[in-house]
Parts: sequence; structure tokens; C-alpha cells
Amino acid sequence: MRRIREAREADRPFVRRLFEEALAPHYGGDHRAHADRVLDTHLSGGHDRYGHFSLTQRMFVLTEEDAPRGLVHVVGKRQQTVKISPLIVAPDHRSGDGRGKELLAAAEDFSRRQEARQIYCTVAESNAAALRFFRRNGFVAAGSAMGQYKRGVREYMLYRPLDAEGPVRADDGLRLREATDSDWPVVRKMVLAAFAPYCEGIGDSWVQALFDAYARRGHGDVNTKFKDIYVVSDGGQELRGVAATGPKKGGSVKVMPLCAVDEPAWRTLLRELPRRAARPGTRLYTHQPPDAGPTAALQRHGWQLEALLPGAYHEAHSMAQWGFRA
Repeated sequence: MRRIREAREADRPFVRRLFEEALAPHYGGDHRAHADRVLDTHLSGGHDRYGHFSLTQRMFVLTEEDAPRGLVHVVGKRQQTVKISPLIVAPDHRSGDGRGKELLAAAEDFSRRQEARQIYCTVAESNAAALRFFRRNGFVAAGSAMGQYKRGVREYMLYRPLDAEGPVRADDGLRLREATDSDWPVVRKMVLAAFAPYCEGIGDSWVQALFDAYARRGHGDVNTKFKDIYVVSDGGQELRGVAATGPKKGGSVKVMPLCAVDEPAWRTLLRELPRRAARPGTRLYTHQPPDAGPTAALQRHGWQLEALLPGAYHEAHSMAQWGFRA
């Protein structure tokens, strides 16, 4: 019979062995000392004497017939997030029958008790099984860094909002379609609300130039800087998102503006737009304010952060360039 319980002093040999076996191929450092430090912190009530951002640390052990089979160590942060560091199933019990998911559920239960808004972890690129596990369970890759924890090994940063329920689902009732003349008043309002605070010079004349470029879409000449414009609408034809696309001389497609009023509209835009706006293999890119909503949506759909552009659109703001291969 399986159960999850808090770690005990008697678990120390198991914790040490698991840290050394599982972490050494992917991370540098003294893994036995690491195991002792986090277990000691847990056993002393969870207060981290050394961490600057961590408020509490706990360790949970999965057992079968009272024998330990895996563990998860969690760190509650000051910024209302929780880090998994680490989650390990014993190598001889990685049979794919749910032990990892049970440990992840324990970590999520702890996170909700801490009233955290996000749970996150880092995973080495060389640990392909762990990367697959977290991605299958709704974690999004925010980016990566070479040599963060071991020379020559790339580390991925992954996160999941605690109100998320796994992989993205289709949004019934929302659809992507070409814009019509009757859409212009709402498109104008939506675009200005999304970009005017971050971009100098964006106003009615800029929106009119966008509409004029849409009127030239039949020319097909890249030098005319024509635009195709798509909108997301619901069953009542209320507009929820907009994207304008135009080819560049190098073969890429610029998507600007790209904005939506809520997460379902973002999902519909980013799921459908590559199929509508570009041939397979074409590179798309966009410039976005580095806000949480657009950033999370783009990451979830596989767009990659390519650059931060300070002062490119506004003296006081940066813009982020994101790229995607259709």
C-alpha cells in the first residue's frame, strides 16, 4: 500500500543515496551535504537559516509497505511561489505507474496550503525523463541556461500556475477569422489599449495605417508592406483578440500587433495563427510588452524569447521579441 508522509530521521540513508544517485549525473556539488542540509531543515521545523527568499522547506516521502520509494522536497518562497527541489523516484521503481504523480500531488497540496500562486522547478536537459514528466503534467518551459548547475549541462526552468489544470484545451465557441470593416472600431480600441502605453507614436494615425495595409493585402508585393488581419471572436461575435501579419524580405512573417483580452483568446490566437498566416517551416516573430499575460501565453505555445529591446518603442520601456517556427 502506498502513502505519502513527512520525512523522518530514519530516512536519512535513503535520502542521501537518492540524492547522490539521481543528481550527480546532472548537477555539480556535494549531494550528500545537500541531502543533509535540506533534511535537517525539514526536521527542525522547516525554517531555512541560510535562504534569502525561502520561508519554509518540507520533505515528503512516498512509501510502499513502509519502504521508501521516492521523495519530494519543496521550498516555500517569500514571493508566494513554491520550488520543487528535487522530486525523485527511486531508479528501480520508475515503472510509470504513478509514483511521480503522487509526489507531485503532495507538492501541489503543500503549495496550496501555503497559498502559493505558482509552483516551479529546474531540470537538466540531460534528464530527459524528468523533462517529459513535468511537461506532461502541465509545466511550461520558461527558458534555459547553460552551465547553471553543472559545467556543460543546460538547465531548463519550468513553472505551472496553481490554478492550471494540465495541458491546454481547445476553447469552444472561439474562432479565428479574417477581419471585416465592421471590426475596425473594436480592433482600434483593443490595439491602442494593448500598445499605446508602451509605444510612443501609436495613435489613430498608426491604426489607420494598419487598416490601409490590410486594404493592400491583395497586391502580394512585400514592398507594399501589406497586412493580413485576423480576429478572435466568440459565438456572439464579440472580438477578443487581434493579430496583423506581414511578410518580410528575408522570408519571416512579422506579427504586429498581436494582443488579446483574456487567456482563452490568447490560446485561440496562438494555436490557430501559424496555420493561417504562414507555410510550414516559416519563422514568425512579434514584439510584445514584457507583461505576465502575453509572456505566459507565448511560452505555453512554444514561442521563444529572442531579445529584449530597451527603448526601442518607448524611452521608459523595453519590448520583448519572440520567435516561432510554424
